[in-house]
Parts: sequence; C-alpha cells; structure tokens
Amino acid sequence: MLDDALAGTFSVRDYDETIVSKIESKMAKLLDASRSQQARVADEQRRVHSLISDISHQTRTPLANVSLYAQLLMEQGLDEPQARLARQIVTNTEKLDFLIQQLVNTSRLESGLIRMAPRLADARELIRAAAAGCESDADSKGIRLVAAVGDSPLMASFDPRWCGEALVNIIDNAIKYTPAGGEVRVCAVAYEMFVRIDVADSGRGIAEADLPKVFGRFWRAVESADHPGAGLGLYLARQIVTGCGGYIHARSAPGRGSVFSVFLSKVKDGRKTPARTQVQAGEASPSQQSGGPQ
Repeated sequence: MLDDALAGTFSVRDYDETIVSKIESKMAKLLDASRSQQARVADEQRRVHSLISDISHQTRTPLANVSLYAQLLMEQGLDEPQARLARQIVTNTEKLDFLIQQLVNTSRLESGLIRMAPRLADARELIRAAAAGCESDADSKGIRLVAAVGDSPLMASFDPRWCGEALVNIIDNAIKYTPAGGEVRVCAVAYEMFVRIDVADSGRGIAEADLPKVFGRFWRAVESADHPGAGLGLYLARQIVTGCGGYIHARSAPGRGSVFSVFLSKVKDGRKTPARTQVQAGEASPSQQSGGPQ
C-alpha cells in the first residue's frame, strides 16, 4: 500500500472487515485529504502570482510617469532644496520599481514559471558583469569594489542571466552594509568538482544567531532598519543558485565583515568541464584578502 501510495497508483480494493482493509480505507482518505490540500496550496500560489503580476502591470506606467516628470522637473532651474526633493522622488520611484520586480521574480520562481537553464560558461564573465552593474552604487558610497578573477577560465554550469541577478543581489547586499571607505572584493576559486565565488566585505558583520536566517524571505536584522531593502535579495539569490544545482554559504562575525560564497558545479549532464579551469596561482581567498573570518 505504501509503495502504491508513493507511486501514485493507490486504490482501495474490495472492502471487508479485516484490519488490513480498514487501514486501506483510512489510507485512501489520507491521500485524498493530502491531494486536496496540495490543490488548495497550488490554487493560492496561482492567485498570489496573478495578483503580483497585475500589480506589476498596473504600476509600471504610473511609476515611469512619476520618474519622467521628476526628471523633467529637475531641468527647470530649481534651487538646491527643490532639486534635492526632486532627486528623492526619482530615487524612491526607482526603489519602488525594483521592489516590485523582486516580488514578481520571487513569485515566478516559487510558482515554477521561471526555470533555470544552466549551461557551461566562464564564471569570470559572470563576475565581471555583476561587478560592473554594482560599480556606480559602490562609487556613490565611497566603497572600493574589486573583481579579482585572474586570467584562467573558470568554467562552471549555471544560468548566466539568472545567476547574474543572484550575484548582483549578493554584491549589492555587501555594498549596502559596508561603510564608506570600505571594500567589497569578489573573486573565484576552482576546485575539482566546483567553482566557488566569494563576495567578501569589510562591513559590520552578522551575529552568529542571525546567520541561519539571512536567506529567509523578507527577513532583516533589527539593526538593519536604517538600511533600505525588503529582505528579498539574498532569498532570491539562494533560490536561483539552488535552481542551477549550486548552493550559497555565508560566514561572518560581528566587526569582522562577511563572506558569501556561491558554489557552482563544474559537472553538466554527468560530464566534468575541461581540466583547463585553474585558479590563478597565488590568489588569496577573500577572507584572507579582506580580513574576514576564516
């Protein structure tokens, strides 16, 4: 009966008054209840996804208009206090648009509408593109952003588009919690079966009790209230990397910065990538380079 239940082929046979027959009947009721619950959960997920998609669609034009009018307003010869307010409108409109897109991506990932398409590619290009996308934010905060990828190819299996977004989220998080004058360093190390990408920062670090929670949806530390964000970036990063067959690990200590490591497999369809993937000789780990925890 258990084997049939696992295979999805369970059905009640001729009922009689034996103990086995009674168990069989209760098993059928249990499976029916489980299927009904799964159907309700799936229906709720579809409704949530539909709601978020509708919100995204309905707010796209108003947000674009608000941003456009604010930018036009800034060109009208405003004095400094007025210009500062106009810039705040633009900045907060961009933040709202980013948050909505994060919610949409989260919904699509959880509902299975987005499926990862891993392929063998050079992780150096992934790192360079992600670092370039975060460079302006780092510059505006006075933070040194370093992408140390070496000269040798680092072939791994990942979805370039979505893993790029995951890495941007991790780098953005590091920049957000690193004070001015600090450094965020991104580098990669090749091992026999995987490539490890490290994002190390010189920020205030994360309490040990909070480390298991950092990848939770909407989770934010109490002391992070003064930083913008909705607690979705690292959650999305983990969902994406996991969907590509990899995983993320975080290590940190208060006052010693944090290191977020992304592990990408070098195996695709049962085959290893070419043996030419070597780490640059003498390259230090990010924790050694940034003084982070070992």
